[in-house]
Amino acid sequence: MAGGTPSTPETISRLGMREGYLMDGYGKRILVVDEDADRRALLEAQLEQEGYAVQTACDGVAGADEMRKRHFEAVIADGRLPEFCGHKLAASCRISWPDTPIILLSGDLIYVTDHADAVDAAAGLRTPYEAVMLLSVLSAITQPASTKQSPFSRAQST
Repeated sequence: MAGGTPSTPETISRLGMREGYLMDGYGKRILVVDEDADRRALLEAQLEQEGYAVQTACDGVAGADEMRKRHFEAVIADGRLPEFCGHKLAASCRISWPDTPIILLSGDLIYVTDHADAVDAAAGLRTPYEAVMLLSVLSAITQPASTKQSPFSRAQST
């Protein structure tokens, strides 16, 4: 290929194609809020590989600021953010963008289930989670209503 970049099956084109199919996340904006820079970067890379446009925030206050600036198709937040925790961020999101699905992440299963229910989160996932599980949930909750087969309500990984 001209320009010195070899074409491989994993090469992602500008049209959101990989290995001949349209990626689930193509063009969908996702907000990732996590205080851990390494986890945030890993999640950002995984989502971008699937075609999602990812914006990150390092805490709940920054996440709420991002939500005031633009609309996101989904928000993925660590439930245990310092100062402005994930469930408070989710509640704030409900005010600004009531139809935006939220995925809460936490290592504490009781926290995930209790707070996901309390803020009407689309899903609560216990960490560590399998990337394929998160991507599956995210794909399901960001599908247009006319193409949804069955809702992913309170998907939980143990």
